[in-house]
Amino acid sequence: MLDPSALDEAPATSTNPFAAPDPSDASQAPATGVPSSSFQDLDISSGPSTLAAGSSKPATRFDAAAGFESSGQVNGAAASPDLAVSVANPQKVGEGMSAYFTYEVTTKTSLPQYTFGQFSVTRRFRDFDWLHTQLALKFPGAIVPPLPEKHSAQVATLKVTAVSQSPAWLEERRGALQRFLHALVAHPMLHTAVDLQAFLEKPDDALEAWKELAKQQKQSSSYGSMMSDVKAGLYSGYSRSVSLFGSESSASFTPQQDVPCQQMANYATALQAQVTAVHKHSKSYIERHKALSSSLTGFGLALTQLANCEQSTNESLARGFSHMGLCVGRLSATYSEQADREAQTFEDPMKEYIRLLTSVKHAIGAREAALRAWNAAASALTAKQERLQKLRDAGGKEDKISALAREVAEAEEAVNLAKSEYEAVAARVDGEMQRFQTEKLADFKRYVVGFLKLQLEYSERVQQTWRELLPRLEEIDSSKAQPADVQ
Repeated sequence: MLDPSALDEAPATSTNPFAAPDPSDASQAPATGVPSSSFQDLDISSGPSTLAAGSSKPATRFDAAAGFESSGQVNGAAASPDLAVSVANPQKVGEGMSAYFTYEVTTKTSLPQYTFGQFSVTRRFRDFDWLHTQLALKFPGAIVPPLPEKHSAQVATLKVTAVSQSPAWLEERRGALQRFLHALVAHPMLHTAVDLQAFLEKPDDALEAWKELAKQQKQSSSYGSMMSDVKAGLYSGYSRSVSLFGSESSASFTPQQDVPCQQMANYATALQAQVTAVHKHSKSYIERHKALSSSLTGFGLALTQLANCEQSTNESLARGFSHMGLCVGRLSATYSEQADREAQTFEDPMKEYIRLLTSVKHAIGAREAALRAWNAAASALTAKQERLQKLRDAGGKEDKISALAREVAEAEEAVNLAKSEYEAVAARVDGEMQRFQTEKLADFKRYVVGFLKLQLEYSERVQQTWRELLPRLEEIDSSKAQPADVQ
């Protein structure tokens, strides 16, 4: 039986980027100060190996848009060849404000740690949310795939008004949860996490017991309590880190700086803003196609009615209007189909990437939090060392000197712990950002190429429809006009 206290991943080793450079090594650059290179020029390839423990090969790449295809359908199997998951059969349980939805999570796996090769469990959204929280807590610095939004206000309104969720809403929700699991099982680190295994295979009662045990262990860990703030994005509170290692601080202490981390954070923020702008305008572009489809529907109906009006006056003209009305109707359906496919192949993935970039910022925030904790511990140690030196210089008070010396030794242990935690998180973030940059390039290329192919495909279809109409309109015989009957 798995123990949630077991180490999910061996701490990554990394050279301290803030250590003083070796004078004998001319290749070492100072760790502090703003370098002349940009974030894109930084070498962030020294992150931890992407090989999972006990595995001879890395897991399948973390595809930010796992589940998005040109058809818009969600894949039925996960990207990992050794661990495939699917989410199906959303079912409503209960009525009123206490109602909730459950989902059937089916797993197929060849990994030896699982008891069976294929099995299913029933999970609700809060179970997915718990899994997301646990992974963010136990893997600080990892880019944990984003969960779909809770839609709490919308769901609460539907419960109060007794209006059922639409099939489209349920399918969107199911697909988003499936993409979340697909990304997890394809993640080089997270796919072997014990909490993921517990989520996938434990019965309801066993999973609840697992959650409770994990909660107790989290409360007993001050560092873990701090890192749990990563999920909520609470990175700005320096005092939180200080409280973990004592309230003392030294005015003479100079905090360590992590310039690459600052550049990563700036880059992620700027990228998210630009992707958000692209999503906004692409959505507007797609909505114009939807509006054009609606306008063409009315246009086609009006042409058909005009054809009926002209039927008794000029059959040739009436036939022309009728053909044009049918043509415009087909174009209406074409633009509607185009808008749906554009949303599925470009707008939806871009929206998903905005949320992924929030996860990227959370990962970088974990590195910032670990650095603050290290600085807080080092500042407290410096303050204690200064006090100890003053006592020794003053002479006497051996009992106080002895007690303070013990505090200094404890503070040194705290600094070593905080430094090790920071180095592990920094190495993990380096590896994750390198992977993110590589996969972003492939993802964005797929999005824009797919979008362009759609534009070409539907432009040709629209032109072909108009071309087919032209001979029909040229057949209109303008020499056989008939006067309308006057009653």
